[in-house]
Parts: sequence; C-alpha cells; structure tokens
Amino acid sequence: MVAGCIGSIGDGGSGDSPPLPPGTEPSEAPLMKLSTLQYRNTVTDLLTTSGLASVLPEVEPFMGSVPADGTDTFSALDNRVASEHLNAYFNVATGVGDAVEADAGLREAVAGSCATETTLTAACVDGFLTSFGRRVFRRPLTAEERAGYAELNDGQRSPAEAIRAMVVTLMLSPQFVNHLEVNGVEFQGHTDILKLTAYELASKLSYTFWQSMPDDALLAAAEDGSLATEAGYAAQVDRVFADPRTRETIWQFYREWFRLERFAGFQSTRPAFQTLAEGENVGEPGHDHYGDMVQEIDDLTALVIWEQNGTLDDLLTTNVSVTPSDDLASLYGIAPYTGGSYPTFPDGERAGVLQRAALLANPLEQTNPFHRGAFVRRYILCDALPAPNPNDLPPGSLDPPPVDADATTRERFSAKVADNPLCEGCHGIFSDIGYVLEAYDALGRYRTIERVLDEQNGDLIAELPIDTAAPAQIDYADDGMVAGPADLNQRIVDSGKVGSCLSRQYFAFALRRELGGAAGDRDLHAQMSSPDTPLIDVFKAIALHPSFQTRKVGAQ
Repeated sequence: MVAGCIGSIGDGGSGDSPPLPPGTEPSEAPLMKLSTLQYRNTVTDLLTTSGLASVLPEVEPFMGSVPADGTDTFSALDNRVASEHLNAYFNVATGVGDAVEADAGLREAVAGSCATETTLTAACVDGFLTSFGRRVFRRPLTAEERAGYAELNDGQRSPAEAIRAMVVTLMLSPQFVNHLEVNGVEFQGHTDILKLTAYELASKLSYTFWQSMPDDALLAAAEDGSLATEAGYAAQVDRVFADPRTRETIWQFYREWFRLERFAGFQSTRPAFQTLAEGENVGEPGHDHYGDMVQEIDDLTALVIWEQNGTLDDLLTTNVSVTPSDDLASLYGIAPYTGGSYPTFPDGERAGVLQRAALLANPLEQTNPFHRGAFVRRYILCDALPAPNPNDLPPGSLDPPPVDADATTRERFSAKVADNPLCEGCHGIFSDIGYVLEAYDALGRYRTIERVLDEQNGDLIAELPIDTAAPAQIDYADDGMVAGPADLNQRIVDSGKVGSCLSRQYFAFALRRELGGAAGDRDLHAQMSSPDTPLIDVFKAIALHPSFQTRKVGAQ
C-alpha cells in the first residue's frame, strides 16, 4: 500500500467540521457530467442490478446516440453538453419507463409485486424509491426528494403510469447524469473545500476505477459506516481494484495515453505500400495487423502490471515478446508466443513498450520522423511543444517532402526545415528523436537499410543506409549523441521523465482534470512519479491520497 494513506474518512455529512490535513489541499474541481462511457456503463449496470436487463436491447440504440467525448488528450476531459446528449438521455429514460409500464413482470422486478396491484400504496412507492431510487442517485433520497417523487402517485395515474413517471424522472435527474459532490461538510477554515460524504466517496471510487456506478457492496459500506473507517476504506479500495473492470479502465488509460485509437489504418492499396508489405498479408481478409499491434500493448502492460507486479522501468525495458500473432511475429522476425517462456528480441533491436509496432506504425509506406519525435516529446515525456501560427508557415510546410532516390527519409525531412528559423526552433526539440526511430520502417520492422519506393508504381528505386545517431537531448541537459534505438530507450528511462509524465497523464485521466498547483496535487504527483514503485501502487495511489476524499468548490 502506498505511503500517505487516507486517515479517518468520517461520514462527511454530519458532526463537527474536520481540519484539512496539512499539505493535502486539492485544486479546484468543476462538477462533471458522466462521461459518455460512464453513462452507458451506468445505464447497463442500473438495469441489470434492478432486474431490467431485458430492456437493454431496446434502449441500446439510444445509449449509442450519446455523443462521443473527445479532446486532444483524454476523452473524459470533455465536459460539454449538447442537445444531442439531452435527447439521448430522454430517449433512454422514456424507453425504460415505457417498457416497465407495458410489462407487469418488469414492474414487479423493479418495484415488487405491489406495483402490479390495482392501487399503488405509499409503502410500495417508498420501497421502490428506497431500492431503485437509491441506485439511480447512488445514495438514499432525502425526505424532500422522496416526497417530490411520491407526488407522481397522484391517484390520476394508474400504478403502471405512476411507476413509469418515477422511472423516467429519476433517470433524467441531474443526480443521475452528473457527478454531484455537493453534500459534504466544509473543512475548518476552508469554506471552499468539502469533505466528501461516504456515498460520494463510494461513487468516486467506482467511477474512477470501474467507469460505472457503485455496486451494492460499496453502497452498503457507505450505509453501514465501514467505508468511513480507515480499515474499511482500504478493504474497499483493494476489492474495487481487484475487480476486472479496473483492469479494463487501466487499459483504457493506456489506449488513450498512447493514442492507439487514432491510427487511420494502413493504406494497403497504394502500390508503394504493397511493395513495402510484400509477403506480410497486410490488408488481406482475416489479417488485422494493427489490431494485433494494439493487442500486444494490452498483453504487455497486463503482464507487467497484473502478473509481474512490475514497475514503470520494467515496462520501459522489457525485451520479451508477448504476441501470439503469426502476422506480428513475422514483422518482428521472431516466433509467436505459444505459452511457456516468452520469445525475446535480439539485443539492440527494440526494448520496452515504447518501441513496439503500435507506437511506430504509419499509414503510408513512408515513415514520418517529425510525427514520431513529436509524439514521444509531447505525450511520453510531457514536454510542451510550441506551435507556430499556421498563417506564418510558407505554402507546403505541412506536406511531407517528395521521395528522392538519393536521400533517406531523415535527409529529406531534415532538409525541409534547414535554414528556416521559424521551423528549426521547434523541430530542434523533437526531430532528432524521430531520426533515431528511423531504425523502424512504417510497419514497425527493425531495419538498417531504407528501401526507397516510387509512390506511383511501387518500384524499388534505391536502398540507402540509415543513420540513427542524433543528439536527442531527452532531458535537454544531455547533449551527447544517441547511437540508436536501444540507447534512446535507455536515455528515456534514465531521465525519469516518463514516470513524471505517466503520473500527470493518469491524474488527468482518472480525476478528469489537469494536474494543478495545489499542495495536494503536487504531493500526489510526487508519490506517483517514482519509476521504482509497482505500477499497481501507482494507480492505486489516486484513491489512497487524502485529497481523493475532498473537492474544492470553484466557479460553476
């Protein structure tokens, strides 16, 4: 368990205002809607646990119409709400309500046999709000809320109509479609910082690690007070983290951090690409090379994190190949993994997760060292890259340089920005990293010779030796030459910058806000940045830090 654990949680809803633990002040956190993924998961889990799973096929098209989240970093940072969201929420809620109204068996499942009688009693409504309403709100309803929903059983509606009205209004409520952390108590001397209630904490745990609503065990722990104790909270963190949904959430983090879902697909019909990939079956039916590449990243991170309890350094340096794919193994020139001992890459060819094909592949037959270098600098090292005003760029600046039988890709790209102060200032930060990665072709295959191909007919027009030495300056203080990909990888590991970057990136992914400058943010970032800490503990540290229990209220 990571140092700096939680201390006493308290119920956050009553009693004296607690003091704020020193050095744990969080940065401002805006109220957030459920992300699109969270909304879909929550509806699915709500209906499944409420005996309404049979309704899912009817509302899945409406759930699918919720607009996808999207930002340049992590999708869940998108907090925009458009009319399409509201239309989808309405269609889902009315779809569930209509199904419940029309089917006595569903009404009995969600509200008990009393909901099928000719009169809907106050006790029946109370039981329905206690069970279904508690799941929808992720907490018990207040007396005022209960009274408001009970008014829908007005004697004018039949029992089926009244239950439908309550289902629809509950599922359209702000409490259902948003994260409303507003019920905690203020800390002593901090009127803008709230200590979360036990129910809010249960929701924060489940949505952080499961991307869905808390299960009955978490709600029960909030209700019986055990979640408000240090031992009870730690036990729930361990239970939540051991659930397969946490593993899927961590994999989602890696998919988004490495931008694996943004690949446009191999342009396998281009003549030059067909020459490059000759004999590899790229683009052929039954062969999904990029899918195999992504699966390799999933398998490799899972091996290091969940099976080996490994560290970030382990993930960055391992030379084992985990892919069972014949296609990907062929690209690598090694045997596929079939169980038992893992095959390994030859020394010097590639190491760690950063030099796997999924992070190197390019849709075209040519590589793009600018893109590769910028990706490492911006997303793996978390270094800022200045962006010139597009209006200041000369025509054709963003076009790749034309193929030249007398020049390698590195030489052509280098010439494109040479003697241009507007370009050199920025490209000097990342281009050299891309030049070292010229050791891999557009399919991610290791090479020492570049095959120059005619774009129009695919003819081989030259074979040129590759120069992979460059002053990559991973930490800007080291101006020594990097000899090749193995040396580059070791410089990246030795810099320690990836640990800091992973911490910053996971913080934004998990807490749905950028790392701020408050004391709590800085302390958590430091705890998570150590490359020697098992990755399981790095990810778990989010929930074990005292700031996880709090929310700083800002302008909404």
